[in-house]
Amino acid sequence: MISLEEIFRSIYGAYRLARGDAGGMALFNATPEGFWRSFFAAVLIAPFFAIFLALVFNPDEVTSGPLRYGSIQLISYIIGWTAFPVIMISLCRHLQREQFFVRFIVAYNWASVLQNALFLPVQLLAVGGLFAPPAAAFLALIVLAAILVYVWFIAKTALDINPAAAAGIVFFDLVLSVAINGITDGLLTG
Repeated sequence: MISLEEIFRSIYGAYRLARGDAGGMALFNATPEGFWRSFFAAVLIAPFFAIFLALVFNPDEVTSGPLRYGSIQLISYIIGWTAFPVIMISLCRHLQREQFFVRFIVAYNWASVLQNALFLPVQLLAVGGLFAPPAAAFLALIVLAAILVYVWFIAKTALDINPAAAAGIVFFDLVLSVAINGITDGLLTG
């Protein structure tokens, strides 16, 4: 079981990384146990993601009812949290950075808490109509760019790789996320 102290320390480590402070890495539990416990970040984010999904659910846009919609989104959420780490095992091996895999995924998972704390409110404001669609899209693009830079810094720091290799990991992560979301949308609307 994960302690509150480890949760807060890990989120603080993610915050320090977001500020460009590589010393934030020292705050993570980069052990095999810490690796598994870092997936608790998905539990912390899940309620907010569920609220967002409930707000954006539009029966006119999906061909399934709420139960199927929720089930598909749940499966997509789980795949989103597991596919990247599984693929990163091979990628770390290819980059000869296997020894840093655990600490990278631990930092990556806890950083997701901050990423969602930034991105979900922007999406909620857009769904709520507080921004005109062009303004909401522009704001979402700015937030996405900040998140991509953040993940780049984490990859570069945690894996101890050059900036270009870190950019490649960020690009791969983005493509994987777009693919998972595209398949999910296809299942919901097709």
